[in-house]
Amino acid sequence: MESYKEHNKVSAVILAGGANKRFNGKTKANIQISGVRIIARTIKVLHELFDDIIIVTNTPEEFKGYKHYTLVPDEIKNVGPLGGIHAALKVAKNDAVFVFASDMPCISSEIVKKHIEFYNKRKCDAAIPRIKDFKEPLHAIYNKSIFDNLNDFLGGADKYSIENFIKDLNVRYHNLEDLEEYRKAFININTPQDLTCMELYSETHFY
Repeated sequence: MESYKEHNKVSAVILAGGANKRFNGKTKANIQISGVRIIARTIKVLHELFDDIIIVTNTPEEFKGYKHYTLVPDEIKNVGPLGGIHAALKVAKNDAVFVFASDMPCISSEIVKKHIEFYNKRKCDAAIPRIKDFKEPLHAIYNKSIFDNLNDFLGGADKYSIENFIKDLNVRYHNLEDLEEYRKAFININTPQDLTCMELYSETHFY
């Protein structure tokens, strides 16, 4: 019987870069929650869904255990997450990439599948999940056709925000119900305080 990832034509991308200043420079993907690194949680989910997994990192030595995946550095540095998306689009084996921030410990395979299904039914440059007014462009799918536009944007923009870049793209928003299971999937760890809260949350909620 064919597995899900054998017919999934989207590559997975984990953006494992960033300055991480609020964690004293420690790479957030390697932060442990209940003894498990965030990236290990993420890979466990993505491995079952994607045949092409890319980790964007400028410190590949920190991810020696994942050499069987594609490790790629930012080609254009110091431009935030867009630099990671740019690097991933250049090496992805499929025609679209599903981008994940590396500090999301609660990624849900069911929500990922729903989002891929949403994207596959629409012709668009990007598919971004939305709950009411909240949008999450770092849990989103981008078509490789945007590469040239992104390359040009990074060569001349004053502000390198995803919001500025996508305003001229054909973006479709995947509207989700305001449910705990959906909001949980988009939780990210920005500060040590967030980590403390997640440790407490994980005692009863992590699967």
